[in-house]
Amino acid sequence: ILQKIACTLSATGSLMIASQVLQKKKNRVKLQQIILLAISICDFLSSAAWIFTDFFMPPKGNQQSCDAQGFLIQFVNSSNMMLMVSLQVQYILVIKYGWSDRKINKLKPYFLILPLGFGALTATVSLVLKLFNPSYWDCWLMPYPADCTSTYEIKHGMSDLEESNCVRGDNAFIFQWAFFFAPLWAATVICFVVMYKMTKSVEEAEKKTARYSGKSNRNVQS
Repeated sequence: ILQKIACTLSATGSLMIASQVLQKKKNRVKLQQIILLAISICDFLSSAAWIFTDFFMPPKGNQQSCDAQGFLIQFVNSSNMMLMVSLQVQYILVIKYGWSDRKINKLKPYFLILPLGFGALTATVSLVLKLFNPSYWDCWLMPYPADCTSTYEIKHGMSDLEESNCVRGDNAFIFQWAFFFAPLWAATVICFVVMYKMTKSVEEAEKKTARYSGKSNRNVQS
């Protein structure tokens, strides 16, 4: 219940942000606002999928509905973290390096296509490899049955079995890291570094402004 309440609040907030972006024409053409709109849409879709997760997972749902939820969640969440990187890169190009809107708009497709393409690619590969299976509270990259032995474990001597007994999702934990956790950590580090550089850039600008103001005041007094 708490999960559904949190997701409902998140979905509501995402809709409010999206509506604010769409209301004004200047927002609909500005790269920063477009990225925020894409992030909000992705967050809304993932929240909606989690609100109605009972209908996707067995016993209420079936394998097809589980695949649909897994695909949606993998697509929007993977895209979302890459969109956050795009947003941070856009910020540093404007704030630290002084890029104009005209200059940065030339790269607009890359700021959107690359994140969404990453999400679509990982979700499609996961669907083809039958990696979407019931997890703890949604359908995602999981082996089925959950306690089956993967091919990786057999090859590395972690089991006496000669072949995997996973019906679906063989080596799913590898794809969890390749398709989500490793990119998530990389995106987090990139965002942290960018925020640090922007903070230092603003501090340096404030110091220069303070020194200039001090000189101007002394000149006026003299």
